[in-house]
Amino acid sequence: MAIEIEAKGKGVSVVTLAGHDAGNFLYTQDLLDLAAVLTTAASDKDLRALVITGRNNTFCGGRVGAKGLTRASEVAEDLGAILKVNNAMNALSVPVIIAAEGEAFGFGFGMTAQSDYAVAAENTVFSLPEMSHGIPPLIVFTYLFRFVPYKRAFELAVTSRNISAKEAMDAGILTELVAPGTALKRALEVADMMAAFNPKAMGLLRKFGREVADVHSTSKSEHAVALMSVMLAERNSAH
Repeated sequence: MAIEIEAKGKGVSVVTLAGHDAGNFLYTQDLLDLAAVLTTAASDKDLRALVITGRNNTFCGGRVGAKGLTRASEVAEDLGAILKVNNAMNALSVPVIIAAEGEAFGFGFGMTAQSDYAVAAENTVFSLPEMSHGIPPLIVFTYLFRFVPYKRAFELAVTSRNISAKEAMDAGILTELVAPGTALKRALEVADMMAAFNPKAMGLLRKFGREVADVHSTSKSEHAVALMSVMLAERNSAH
């Protein structure tokens, strides 16, 4: 299974994205597994904080979607796995802390942006490479503008360029930078600190804060999937 979860004690658990190949890529089934893990975690009454990291010092090289889908409904179902993860992540009553090392591309970039607290090693590289493959990152756009100004986010999507952890920090995607190899250690320290608070107070802080900031919008995400599904199905049918 490409998704692993381990309890660290004191109400803190770590989800590890143990994806495929050196880039730590996640396939559709992996995203469905991640959504299931997050949903199960939400029902854990002892959970106080959740850390998400990647294996072998690589957070996530991105999502690999199903190939050759020619029906909009099929594409929508495939893209829907992303929405299931985002919905499950947003539904948690505990803070989500990202510990990023290496690369955080595509889906990994998106998870980092929509987390509650993001720790990254100074040499971590971020990117939205979708447009280089002819895929507009519309789902990410449903929440990215809450952290990054429109013109900067649009430029990142259009160029698909890699950005440094410092630039990601300056843009508002990250909370703090740490020395390489120490992101998980620092994320666990943050998680322990948050886990010590009254859980109802922390849950209310997270829920209200995300609502006010409009971090998650189910309707906008579903609209993004609908638009992408038609475009990608038409493109695949033409090939």
